[in-house]
Amino acid sequence: MYLVFDVGGTFIKYAWMTKDGDILEKSKIKTPVAFDNTVDDFIKTIRQVYLEYKEKGEVEGIAMDLPGQVDVKRGFVYLGGSVHYIRHMFIADMVSNACDGVRVTLENDAKAAALAEVWLGNARGMKDAVVMVLGTGVGGGVIIDGKVHHGFGMLAGEFSYIPAHIDRARVDSLVCMDQFKTVEEVMMHNIPVASDYMSLSALCYRASVIKGVPRSEISGELIYKWAAEGDREMNGLLEDMYFEIAKMCLSLYLVVNPEVILLGGGISSNPLFVEGVSKYIEKLKVLSHIFDDIKIDTCKFNNDSNLYGALYNFMQIYNAV
Repeated sequence: MYLVFDVGGTFIKYAWMTKDGDILEKSKIKTPVAFDNTVDDFIKTIRQVYLEYKEKGEVEGIAMDLPGQVDVKRGFVYLGGSVHYIRHMFIADMVSNACDGVRVTLENDAKAAALAEVWLGNARGMKDAVVMVLGTGVGGGVIIDGKVHHGFGMLAGEFSYIPAHIDRARVDSLVCMDQFKTVEEVMMHNIPVASDYMSLSALCYRASVIKGVPRSEISGELIYKWAAEGDREMNGLLEDMYFEIAKMCLSLYLVVNPEVILLGGGISSNPLFVEGVSKYIEKLKVLSHIFDDIKIDTCKFNNDSNLYGALYNFMQIYNAV
């Protein structure tokens, strides 16, 4: 049996899983991310869960995904995203030392979502695929020969930062988006990157400005409701997003030439979403017959995708698949 952790900025989800991906139990615990929390608090939290499941049977391994830049081979985290204190640390070794020396593997959360699709999802049996997850930003993974391509610096699949809608006249006035702490701040400064045009957060921000409603009250479901009621501005926002995603899909198709491009995130569950993106892909395909075989679909997994992917990463590393 395997203990699998999906570390987020609010909760750490965990599951007791078989090697075949069956979830026997799952729960969550609050992530210690207060200002004064440290990596010691994080390790104690993981150990607390480990001790609980140690009583249920042998823990053959601990598989974990977490935000940020992750060196999978070394179990090293360069940056931990919203888990602010996990940076420049051998987290896998630290967790293993606290859990009786059990083998521990790490993977980036969005790349774990991509692995889930290759293992048990809508890219199952495929060698090459791209997964884009549309949420706060635009994360994902590039799958080559059945494995995540990490790239130099572990940044492959960080689609959020791809430059978009920028011209030479503006280049000298650009500012670094890393200095901003919220999506609203990034949007107010109109940072010309993909997440500013393709993410669910960007969509909700624009809708909140148009409607004069607090961002916290806006959701993808509400925007679709307004659009269905005939709101032209909301329909326009959705069409703009579909178009940007379609353009990105064509670019990724040429760079990676995957068998499928999968779109994930909560908004992808609405059938109108993939229909909208597909509509613009068909319109753009007129550019060349080279695009004839492009295929897009939605991800099979949403809430539990990272758990499946983290476990599959463990299995790949230890040749257990």
